Amino acid sequence: MSNVVIIGAGQTGRGYLNRFFQSESITFLDKDEELIHSLQIEPCYHVSFGPGERRPLALENYNAYLIDSEDGIQAMADADLIMVSVGKKNLKDVAVSLKKGLAVRTKDDIDILTAENGVNVKQDLMELCEDQRVHLAEAIVFCTTIGEKWSLDILSQNLDYLPYDVVALGHTLPYENMVAEEKLDVLMQRKIYTYNCISAVVSYLGYYKKYEVYSDAANDTEIVSCIEGILKTLNHCICEEYQITTKEQKEFSDMAVDKFQNRNIVDSIERNARDVDRKLGATERIMAPLAIVRKHDQRSPELLLTAASALYYGKMTKTLLKTEAEYIADLPEEWQKEIMEDLEALEQKKDIADILK
Repeated sequence: MSNVVIIGAGQTGRGYLNRFFQSESITFLDKDEELIHSLQIEPCYHVSFGPGERRPLALENYNAYLIDSEDGIQAMADADLIMVSVGKKNLKDVAVSLKKGLAVRTKDDIDILTAENGVNVKQDLMELCEDQRVHLAEAIVFCTTIGEKWSLDILSQNLDYLPYDVVALGHTLPYENMVAEEKLDVLMQRKIYTYNCISAVVSYLGYYKKYEVYSDAANDTEIVSCIEGILKTLNHCICEEYQITTKEQKEFSDMAVDKFQNRNIVDSIERNARDVDRKLGATERIMAPLAIVRKHDQRSPELLLTAASALYYGKMTKTLLKTEAEYIADLPEEWQKEIMEDLEALEQKKDIADILK
């Protein structure tokens, strides 16, 4: 039995990652005192899935400690594998805590995997590799998990699939459904271009159309039409960029659409749309797809409209940290003009179909 530490006892940590280690000894670490206290007093929590999809899981194989407590530091010191799922902005703090565990560690090699969404997220932990016992790699989370209010229980998409960078790690892992991926960087870019991009379409056009439930927006006929238009262009560009077959990329994008249209997962537009300043970044879900479309001499009116709808969301919620023009300054002038025209049309409350005419 392995000692597995999961840093971050939130939705992904306890609702998804723990499923891969049901036969192992699990320790959750977090800085949230209330959450850790709840895990300490509750002997079990449940992960449920859509009606008829799968029987709920009862998970009871865990201890839980505050990350910088004496017990937390000792758990890191004794770990065989540490999974980190805390959000990119918290990784530097996690690095400080991990150093404390390594400082008192008497065991040999240790595997540390980040389970975050983003590009090169392990960068904030790279200093840990100065300790030659550390094997550091990234994993990609494709599964949606939703916390139930006032409960440790989780509602989850029925997906047990966790790809990790076997090249960076240096060896395979023995845990079922953890998939050794030799080109994780390509898979991550495809995820940003596909999953994250579609998520932005649903989130920001869904906000514009006043949806609150995410899956309702993902099934809206106008939004579905936008997704189809984007994927027609984007899938072609991705296949050319990464030498992937049309069939493989279509199956990948179909999985993304199915995920977001799943009405059994009751997610919110608000949760998926927030943090728009980051999501309008150059390596993120709108600008990165626009960049690959531009690179391959293509154009996607629906994707330009998605950029405009993200700006619209930011204006309406007062969460933009720059001017609208600054967010799109690196795009071709004609694209900038079209986005600003689309933004004006959105502010005039025009129908999506009319804007795209």
